[in-house]
Amino acid sequence: MDKPALLGGTPVRTAPYPAWPQSDGRDMKYLNEVLETSKWGGTIHGPKVTAFCQTWARYSDARFGVGLTSCTAGMELALRAFDIGPGDEVIVPSYTFIATAVAPLTAGADAVFVDIDPKTFCIPPEAVEAAITPRTKALIPVHFAGHACDVEGLQRVARRHGLKIVWDCAHAHTTEWRGKKVGGLEQVASYSFNHAKNLTCGEGGLVTTDDPDLADLLRYTLSTFGRQKDRPWYEHHRLGFAHPLIEFQAAVLMGQFERLEEQSRRREENARALSRGLSEIGGLDPPHIAPDATRHGWHIFMATYHPEAFDGLPKGAFLKAMNAEGIPCGGGYLFPLYDNPMFDRRTGRVNGGHAKFRAMPCPSAEWACKEGAVLFAQSTLLAGPDDMNDIVTAVAKVKASAKELLRA
Repeated sequence: MDKPALLGGTPVRTAPYPAWPQSDGRDMKYLNEVLETSKWGGTIHGPKVTAFCQTWARYSDARFGVGLTSCTAGMELALRAFDIGPGDEVIVPSYTFIATAVAPLTAGADAVFVDIDPKTFCIPPEAVEAAITPRTKALIPVHFAGHACDVEGLQRVARRHGLKIVWDCAHAHTTEWRGKKVGGLEQVASYSFNHAKNLTCGEGGLVTTDDPDLADLLRYTLSTFGRQKDRPWYEHHRLGFAHPLIEFQAAVLMGQFERLEEQSRRREENARALSRGLSEIGGLDPPHIAPDATRHGWHIFMATYHPEAFDGLPKGAFLKAMNAEGIPCGGGYLFPLYDNPMFDRRTGRVNGGHAKFRAMPCPSAEWACKEGAVLFAQSTLLAGPDDMNDIVTAVAKVKASAKELLRA
């Protein structure tokens, strides 16, 4: 086998993997339809926004969909709808994007960070149970990378303690749990249409729920300056905000949605092929999929790195070698959320906010950041079967040359 590219060898590949986002004529068609009208955006809930919200709710096995500016806004407004704020605690994962913690903090509630399951990278029920206090009012589980959480276990804990659940579905556009889309789970779910997501309009979000009163509160009041359904435009009933999805975003989403299933099937096929190939090499385990997680969303292909199988090669060195071979992959978060500079571990204060935080022991999250997690983006899974073989070839090449790389 040729020596690694980092040591002067020939890279496995030089061709790039698919770029993201992707577009075709359908997006432009729907955008032009908006341009030809006088309804572009604001808080008017125009025809494209209304139609897409209905489409997405049906697809997600939910009754109602409310378009918003972001997934973060959806989670924050859901907490506000449940009257969760100062003095309350909300349990969130320690291994996720900062937005999941920002939602309760901006609502005024304290964030409580808990550990993850090292196999699924989702929060397990036992971690939630251990963090509950009399001030705990809600939890925000993340279907991380597109793998469904232990829904039944988390719901059982929530019911036992009278907690609300806001499902973070930022990674979970096609994710299913026991054959049902996770957007249809009780009580409320929030999706992201950020530029990197499997369904995107550059930025945006949407909340799904089966509760008509909650949907109306989010759509007509909390996201639109405190107005109320069927009341005068300049009449405001409670503190509300400006978080509308606009017609241009909905137009792009309509075009993107028409390609979602086709792209998702390709990701699924390639994820299976990549998993088979990695399993034959050893040392970089493919994602674990629990039996109840009946459809993975494949926003991220979360592999588990075992440095001992690579002669002790640190994760950072492995990633550097892989990227030199032409394989785009990353190590994920540098540290758990609570180790970000905005959090003062000594005082529990949050820089720039009034709410506070606390962190439970999180050894699995710390392991994932330091050593365990290796990530391949969803756009990589849109390539062809031969491109998956290149990833496997590169892993085998780096493994065979690990001792040389360690000495370099």
